[in-house]
Amino acid sequence: MASTAAVLALLLLFVPSLHAAVSGKACSCYLTSTHDLFNTYRVHDFRRLPVPASIPALPSQLPPTVTDSTSHSSIPIGTRQQGFLTSKEWASSWDIQTWGKGVSNETKYKMWNSLSSVYIDYENTTTTTTTGKVRTRLVLKTRRFEGFQISAEVENLQKNLLHASTRIRARVLGDSGAVAGLFYYRNDNNESDIEILTRDEASAIWYSNQPVLDSAGNQIPNASTRADLITNNLTDGTQLTSKRSPEFSWSDWHTHRIDWTAGKSSWFVDGNHVLDKTYGVPTATAYLVLNMWSDGGVWSGVMDVGKEARLEIEWIEMAFNTSDEEGMGKREREPGQGGDGCRKLCVVDDSAPSLSAAGRIGGGLREGIMAAVVVVLLAQWL
Repeated sequence: MASTAAVLALLLLFVPSLHAAVSGKACSCYLTSTHDLFNTYRVHDFRRLPVPASIPALPSQLPPTVTDSTSHSSIPIGTRQQGFLTSKEWASSWDIQTWGKGVSNETKYKMWNSLSSVYIDYENTTTTTTTGKVRTRLVLKTRRFEGFQISAEVENLQKNLLHASTRIRARVLGDSGAVAGLFYYRNDNNESDIEILTRDEASAIWYSNQPVLDSAGNQIPNASTRADLITNNLTDGTQLTSKRSPEFSWSDWHTHRIDWTAGKSSWFVDGNHVLDKTYGVPTATAYLVLNMWSDGGVWSGVMDVGKEARLEIEWIEMAFNTSDEEGMGKREREPGQGGDGCRKLCVVDDSAPSLSAAGRIGGGLREGIMAAVVVVLLAQWL
């Protein structure tokens, strides 16, 4: 009997050549370019929202109860931008974080996530979509004040991911001393990251599975890899070198992809495979987190007072499975279980989702016209 990977590889030879654009609602299972199957698909599209309200000012001081010795605490500060971020669409999928922390032995100043640090922005009026609409984007901003840092973090409310393939169209702009994070998270031992350090050269991106440090604070081999996307050099965190090239820059728009499957994490940029890891692959259910932060520590570096950096996102595309909480422990709900089964297979390609209302299903999917044949083959071979 053929292996699952072999059969899916065979199917991919003909499915892409026999497809038409479809909406996610027309599909019952989803196949990626790496032959992984998922049962749920969502697009969060921030490109064509109504012209947003004014951007709230960042809070210029922390609550008086916050001191250097404050541990992780949730005290809302700042003002939520009116419009999309106060809509049911946003609230049904995302939560802006308001926690913060004081100073530790490893950091130099307090850090606090603010409601004002997450907002919708838009290009100037000369930059529009093909429909004449203003082009919008989601922004997470961090800024250094005297004695503290205002940061930004949002969590996706799908908390029971158990394997996923996520594509994020993003860029990072601003000053040295901050970290942009795109990652799956459950706890410090179940975390898979894409991180961009604004103090790094613009061709460098970090790909890690946690934990990265051992109990003595030393780098764990194979936990974190620094990828130079020009030279294709992959440097383990224990053996850092520095290379610089102007030909690739995370300050330009790129599609960052992070796949999490059983026993393996994989990373891609603009459809090109960069790296696989088998160390530290999450085994617990997780959720997607986006953040832009600094605390003056060794990892982020120190941002100068008055400086800032931004993570800007046009869209997020997710294909994923969820856990089945019944019985003893967690079990992955695989494609085809329950409902209509895997009757209509769609391919998640590496193109941008079509412009659509934010948060709605649609985008980079292709439907196999011979879906019935595909299902028969799957039933026989898998």
